[in-house]
Formats: sequence, C-alpha cells, structure tokens
Amino acid sequence: KSLTTMSGFRTLHRITTDDGDSSSGDSPIWRVKFSPCRSSPSSSLRLLAAGASNTIKCYSLTDRTDKDVNSNDVLDASAMNVACTESLISRDDHQTNSAGNNTAVLGYAALDIVRNYCGADDTAGNEVVMASKLGGYVCVWVRLDPVLKEKGVVVAEDIDNDDDDDENKSCGETSSIIQQCRKPYAEFKVPTATGTTLAIRPPTLGNYYSKKETEILVAMGCANGAVVICKSGILASRPGDNGITRSASSSSGGGAIVGDTGGDDTVVMNFTSFNNKEDDGNNNSDPPGDIIATVGGGHACVMSLAWHPTIPNTFVVGRKDGIVDIYSAHTTSDDYYYGNEGLNFRRVHRLVHSSFPIRALSYSMPDGELLFAGDDDGKLYSYDASMALPSGTSESFNVASPVKLVACALAAHKGWIMNLCAFPDGNKVATCGSDKSVRVWDCGMGLASGTPVHSFDGANEGWVWGVDCSSGAVGSARLKLVSCGNDGSMQVFSCSE
Repeated sequence: KSLTTMSGFRTLHRITTDDGDSSSGDSPIWRVKFSPCRSSPSSSLRLLAAGASNTIKCYSLTDRTDKDVNSNDVLDASAMNVACTESLISRDDHQTNSAGNNTAVLGYAALDIVRNYCGADDTAGNEVVMASKLGGYVCVWVRLDPVLKEKGVVVAEDIDNDDDDDENKSCGETSSIIQQCRKPYAEFKVPTATGTTLAIRPPTLGNYYSKKETEILVAMGCANGAVVICKSGILASRPGDNGITRSASSSSGGGAIVGDTGGDDTVVMNFTSFNNKEDDGNNNSDPPGDIIATVGGGHACVMSLAWHPTIPNTFVVGRKDGIVDIYSAHTTSDDYYYGNEGLNFRRVHRLVHSSFPIRALSYSMPDGELLFAGDDDGKLYSYDASMALPSGTSESFNVASPVKLVACALAAHKGWIMNLCAFPDGNKVATCGSDKSVRVWDCGMGLASGTPVHSFDGANEGWVWGVDCSSGAVGSARLKLVSCGNDGSMQVFSCSE
C-alpha cells in the first residue's frame, strides 16, 4: 500500500468492523459521518459508519496522549483510542437477528446526522441520525444530549420500553445510552425514493422555518429526478427551547421537544410527534414519511443532495446526466413564517458544466459561500454560491443571485469522485474516489491548479466510498478526517498542520 503524506497530515488509526459481529466483518462501508454533537469541546469524537451490513456502527475516538499527534515523540499507532460503543439497527432486522433467520441484507446506502438545536450553544442539542436502505426504507434514531441526561431528563418514549432492556443485553450491550439509541424512534418508507440519497434539513436554521413546521424534515432523491421532502416524525428544536423547560403542548413555537415535569420532578422529553397525538394542538397527526413537497420531477436520476447551511429551505441536487440544480423555497413572507402558506420550491439555478454523473456535493462550511461538485470523470468543480447582496440591503442573501464557476480541477481523481466534504475552516475540501485515494484541496489557487495540498494514495483497499471531517478548532490535533471503503475498514487521518 502506497501512502503519501504532506504538510503534517498522516494516518492515525485503521478501524475495522470486525468487533465480534460476524454479520458486518469486512462488509463494504459506504458512508461515514462524524457526529456534530459534543458534550464539551474536549469530549471524544463520535463516528458512525453505514454500509452493506444491517447495523450502523458507532465509535468513540479519543487522543491517547495530550501531546501533539504530529510530534516525533508519538507513534501513529498509539495516537488514538477507538472503541465501538453501540450498534443502530432497525426493528425488523433486530427481530430477524434474534430469530436466527438467514435473510438477504441490503445495508444502508445513505446516512446523515444533525444536531437538533437552533440556539447559540455549540454543544447543546440531541443527535438525530437518519439512514436509508435501497427502496426508500428510512430509520431514525435519536441520542439524548449527555448534559440533559446528567440533569435527569427522561425520554418519554423509553419509559414503558422495559422489554428493550433484555433485548439490548442479549446483544452484549448494557449502557443506558445504547438502550436509547439502539432501535429507531421512527421508521417509514418512501416508495418513490431510491434510498441512495438522503439529506436532513438543518434544524439549526429553525428561527427561519414556519411556526407550524414542528418536525425535522428530510429530503430523498428519486429515480425520476424528483426530490421528495417528508416528515421524519421527530420533533424539531425551535426558538426558546433550552433543553428542559418547555412543554410539548406549549403554544409558543408549536414544536417543543421537552415534555411536562412528572410528579417526582423528573423532566420528561418527547422525541416523536406521532406518539403524542392527544397532546398535540398543531395538526401533527400525520405519520412519519408523510410527503409535504415533491420537487423537480421529470429529470435524470438524483445522485447526490445537500442543504445550504445558512440559507433556509435551499438545497442542491446532483444528477446522473451531470446537471446540478439548486432549488429554494426561501421567503421573508410573514404568511410562511406564521404557517399560512406552505413550502413552495422552485429551481433558481442550473449548472451544466459536466456531462458525467455528479455523486459528490457539498457546500463550504460554515457559511456555504462555495459549492463543490465532483463527477465520474474525476473533475472537481468549485462555484461561488454566496448569493450575496450589496451591503446596506435589508436581506443578507438573494437566491436569485448568480452562481458562477470559479475553479475546476480537471484531474482531481483518476476515476469517479465518490464523495467529498468541506472543512470547518471554509478553506479546504476533501475528496475520495474509485482510484483508492483521499485528497485534500485548498479552495483557492490549489484547486484551480489541480494540485492537492495533501494526498493519501491507497487510503483503502478498493474504492473509497466516503469521507468526512470532524468539527473542531481548525489546525488543532483534534481535527480529524476519516475515509471508508470496499475493504470494510475506515482510516482516520490527522488534519493538523
């Protein structure tokens, strides 16, 4: 295996899925994601991996030493502690495994994670995980904010699930956190969706959403080119939520997460909307998976999806014919905010620079000023997607402003670009491809010149399907990059320079 490291980037750890679960050992891993939820800036990283197994594995990553991981005094092999902390599994798969049935496993083709919070606290909020199988079958898991757990908050949906305790223990897992996260809180199927693309609308922009939209929404791509926006069944954070004070039946904001205080002064939190119909006064009786909008049908199959991180109700679609479409329902209308009109998406931009499938899309973080797209010809495109208006105007952005191509790496990979992710500093983007490599690009002249600033050749054996970067202090030893591939392993890299 050939590995090239530059400017301080290096391999820290190789993670395999062979942790006693024979059903997942050496199975290809298609998607890997760092959780955006952290109980404190110094807490361990949480990593989730999905692939050709019927479980999603969750890992805890911590630095084994306080020294700089790039120091000559620290061996790469001893730089990290990695532990598999839990497995997420659908209820049907759990019953199948318990019964010992030998059935075909589809695995999870798409994975997304968000922090369910729209306030100023960077460490607050529950973790919401959604994953989809082929055919549009979606599972939703929620993990309680550790800080709320320490304060004694209890999840309403877990109170009467005593039977789950024995089932979790039978899997060799006894942690109370595992009991909360192991089985999904919501499951649904979107028949028109392929199940290969899924993106959760950012709850962090809840200040801009309609007061009647009380649930987290998810977008899924279809073979006919449409994108369906549907309800997840999980209550979304709204302005005023502070984690322990607001009732699920409160009229302020309409979509509370926290339930009433019990008789023993225990605060009860509601995760789902469909389990609380009798307390709901905002028409939340629709089941999970209820489609509220279908956008952009009649075009080539959807290959990738990404929501804009700062412009509400705006997302980008990468298609099989190489076309990139940007849709938006953003409005400053009071009628929308107060729930008197629904989401009305329209296409605001069409980018036609490629004729090859677009499998990789991402906006730059944290502001979304750049849009990155990677195609099956190995080209990496960078667009100015700031949509900014001149200073002094009443609005900070205009979705109709031009989106212009600013750079293109003509040979970013010798094969398909399978996935990409933006760094939290907004200055770099990482790509992975079918050529077994992971590459890091400077968003400026480095990308325009076609020369990566860091290159990991042979990062995984076989195609590298996914790549992701952790959030954290840019340039610090805690910033990590991870890749996953056909060999069923994940490679963790240092991002400090």
